[in-house]
Amino acid sequence: MSSLRGFNRARCGAEMSPMRLARQRGIGLPAAIFVITLLAVITAAIYQLLGQNAQTYQEQINLTRAFYAAESGAGFAMNSLFAPEDYPLFLEQPASCADWDTDKGFPRLYEFTVDGLNRCSATVSCEDVAVSGVVYPTFTSVGKCDGVSRIVQIRTSYD
Repeated sequence: MSSLRGFNRARCGAEMSPMRLARQRGIGLPAAIFVITLLAVITAAIYQLLGQNAQTYQEQINLTRAFYAAESGAGFAMNSLFAPEDYPLFLEQPASCADWDTDKGFPRLYEFTVDGLNRCSATVSCEDVAVSGVVYPTFTSVGKCDGVSRIVQIRTSYD
């Protein structure tokens, strides 16, 4: 019976020789280092992905704001060409971009200060395009917001 008890204690690790302890190798420390390294890499990748997503989101907002700035600039130019108060007299308006007064000429710069378009601008130019003898004033509006720009072009006629 005593030999059986000694066998159980040796098997459970109660009586281990120093030589046997030196030969044991554990996987716990390398596994823990691997898991910590893996989690650090995953955390860094997620952080970088979130940063890129936030930057893309802000750029999309600025592109939308630049589009609306360009559209507003083109709308202002169209309003100067076809002023609402001059409705029945549109045919008496200038026939081409070159016919505008020099103080109302092109290019025109519009700086916006309203909510949503704050710190945005639109530069509007006008060029006459003749197609089959009909002159079409063509407005090109470039909207800029925080380093991004969008272009809106409108071609119109008096008919």
